[in-house]
Amino acid sequence: MRVRQLERLLIDHGVGAAKIDAVTRRLREIKRLPTGGRGRSAPTIGPREAASILLGLAGSTKGAEADYRLKKLETLRSAGAESPGEALIDAVARSLQRTDKLPTVKELRVARTTRRATLVFTDGRVEEFRPSSEPKTDWFFVEGVVPGELLNKIANALSQATTGGSTR
Repeated sequence: MRVRQLERLLIDHGVGAAKIDAVTRRLREIKRLPTGGRGRSAPTIGPREAASILLGLAGSTKGAEADYRLKKLETLRSAGAESPGEALIDAVARSLQRTDKLPTVKELRVARTTRRATLVFTDGRVEEFRPSSEPKTDWFFVEGVVPGELLNKIANALSQATTGGSTR
């Protein structure tokens, strides 16, 4: 899958074109997305790059701050029993890989005003990612939410791109 294909998929599912363009531009500037060729020569991305885009997108109010928010969020560690100590970026990338052994994600919730994220599973379990210090339970925060169905569509598109199928 190429970045432009992921951008189109996200735009088709409610993301503003200007915001996703700003997000991917900022992530290219900090070398989190490949640069080079265009069209058929454009480099491909995998689950980790797609996870970077999703975290930058969901974790920022404005696309211009996506790089800053990604750096703050990606290293958050899981406080749950599912995969204790796993970094948020790794958990999101894992959820974008096609495997039947993975639990089904209902939604990814990423705070925009604090350092916090949550994976909510369809069976009701919740895996929180937060700093190692005690969470502030009385703190106001705003979240960007990525529905599980959209995560599955992205995972399918990534899988099809890997196996040579069409992604559009």
